[in-house]
Amino acid sequence: MRQIFIYILFVFSIVLHAGEPIRIGVISDTHYLSEKLMDDGYAMQDYLLNSGKNIKDVPAVLDKVLNDYLNSNIQILLISGDMTKDGEKQSHIDLVAKLKPLQEKGIKVFVIPGNHDINMPNAVEFKGNKRVPVPNVSVQEFTDIYSDCGYKDALRRDTASLSYVTELSNHTWLLAIDAARYKEYKTSSISGGKISGPTENWITNILTEAKEKNIQVIGMMHWGLTEHIMYQSSFFKDYLVDDWQRLANLFADGGMKAIFTGHFHSNDISAFTSDKGNTIYDIETGTLSAYPFSYRFVELDDKGMDIKTQNITSIPQNINLAQEDKARMQILSQKQAKQKLSGLGYNFPDSTLTDMSNVLSQIFVLHAYGDEKVDDDLKQAMERLSTQLETPIDIDEIELDFPPADNNVKIIF
Repeated sequence: MRQIFIYILFVFSIVLHAGEPIRIGVISDTHYLSEKLMDDGYAMQDYLLNSGKNIKDVPAVLDKVLNDYLNSNIQILLISGDMTKDGEKQSHIDLVAKLKPLQEKGIKVFVIPGNHDINMPNAVEFKGNKRVPVPNVSVQEFTDIYSDCGYKDALRRDTASLSYVTELSNHTWLLAIDAARYKEYKTSSISGGKISGPTENWITNILTEAKEKNIQVIGMMHWGLTEHIMYQSSFFKDYLVDDWQRLANLFADGGMKAIFTGHFHSNDISAFTSDKGNTIYDIETGTLSAYPFSYRFVELDDKGMDIKTQNITSIPQNINLAQEDKARMQILSQKQAKQKLSGLGYNFPDSTLTDMSNVLSQIFVLHAYGDEKVDDDLKQAMERLSTQLETPIDIDEIELDFPPADNNVKIIF
């Protein structure tokens, strides 16, 4: 009787353990530039005026996010690429130092490179009026620096890329996929991502092995696996991994339930259902280098995941950070939209181009935050554009956000 009782307690403890969620933090696109590589000179101010990245405030934003994680109960932190501004060796070294307190607490950190991390030809520091070249990192240096962030203790490593698989729990694996094209860099980085044939074969073998062992697989990759906005594959194809539709089918049918991505600097979740009826969720996390400064808390179990999103709205040196950066992004995106529209070859009057770029910039900022809805400002802007084009615009026909919700949602596998 005593042996039976002990056996029942043992089985019950296993069931309880299996039901405990894995607590995960997720950040992406930190674009961290070491504080040692920048000052308040003209070169830095010029960059901030013309870039979508508020790199000057990233160190303070990142410190606040990491401190929040340090004081939370997360067990794992995922960073899905573009850790540094442009692959500066000093930035990588200093970023790893910022991660140490989490690791010392027992939080496991896992990274995967983006297009701004390795072999960057334009790694610079901002010094007064100048941008001065600084050392970047090679593939080997990257894996050495981030040895304790997935590479040293990986269950398997791909020999053709920096992809690896690691254990999150006894029955859950993280498949970190390297789709960066740093081997092709010459004078600049390549924004688009691509999974090579050998790496795809390696991924397929991992998924097959996991299915045979009844292991749940969650992915991480810098590039999006599925569209997050209308016509993304037409107008923003470099933000999706090359051949994304076929790969999304492959991953979903291979048993991958969700994949954490970044690159587009937006906080968005989209679902893709394969031709065979299997669904995978692409959980894209926004950048920490611009509004809305998003980061996530995830509780994962075998039935699904509960996702919560936080945003940094202020830092010690700027209590109006989010409000000011939102306005900065609105102005910058409107300027960029107008330039792109002007290059399409249509003979639109300047007033029409202004109204069109205003609509597009507002949609972009709404998409960056997630859970987009047409607000009064966007509605009025669309009405003005409709008048300019002399064409009625049906707001109800515009699908701003694909399901499910983006910021706070419970996903059932």
